[in-house]
Amino acid sequence: MRHKIEYTLVVSLCLLISAGVASAQSGRKQKKVEQQPPVQGVNQPDARTQPEPEVTPETQISTEPRRSIMVASGLPDMSIPLYIADLARQGFIAEVRREIQSIDLREERNQTRSDAIKIAKQEDQMIVVLLEIELDRMGTTMSGVDLRYSVYEPKTGKVLAMGNGYPQQPSGMGIPPIGASRQQIYVEWQGRDAARQVLKRLNIIP
Repeated sequence: MRHKIEYTLVVSLCLLISAGVASAQSGRKQKKVEQQPPVQGVNQPDARTQPEPEVTPETQISTEPRRSIMVASGLPDMSIPLYIADLARQGFIAEVRREIQSIDLREERNQTRSDAIKIAKQEDQMIVVLLEIELDRMGTTMSGVDLRYSVYEPKTGKVLAMGNGYPQQPSGMGIPPIGASRQQIYVEWQGRDAARQVLKRLNIIP
């Protein structure tokens, strides 16, 4: 009888121990897995930052009016060929285009001062330049002719500037064309010199 009671106690004790162990395991919290830092040198697609799109500024349209110049040549003296006046006018125009790319240039030939003033008064923005050729009776120029220029203001026709063109070789220009006479070269240089003077007086070039 005594052994039977002892056996029963041992079995009961074992059951209690087993129940306690199971309860402890069921109540134990699982350990949280720590997140490992990203490996250096390996691209991480999820963490990659997308670049912000660049905003291109709108192109500003210039509202400044385009410069406009009328270049007119007068009738030369009877002893001077007509093409001499044409050479001076063409030299003037060529020099202006060399200095300024965006400019409206117009030309007329065989004009008088009255014609130039009338054209200027009829224009709102176009400046009129009159080139007059006369024989150099004093012999002071290498070309044998005097080149005088007059600049007329638009709307009013008032004289803005006056002067003379001299046969000076423009800076940066090469050898004159073969076949041209010395006088033709000098007259063309006079036209170019007059153009530079006019542009400076109008504060278009320094």
